[in-house]
Amino acid sequence: METLTGYLETAGFTDIQIFNKENSEEIIRNWNFGEGVEKAVFSAYIKARKPV
Repeated sequence: METLTGYLETAGFTDIQIFNKENSEEIIRNWNFGEGVEKAVFSAYIKARKPV
């Protein structure tokens, strides 16, 4: 998550918040990438501001 936050900061975003979706594991399992993938990645909501 730190890497993603760093990318967003480099792009000029501030007040970055990343929230894991409650049904993240179910969402990932439905991608059909294989057994256990939901343990390596997660689905999230991302909120941030970009000053103008």
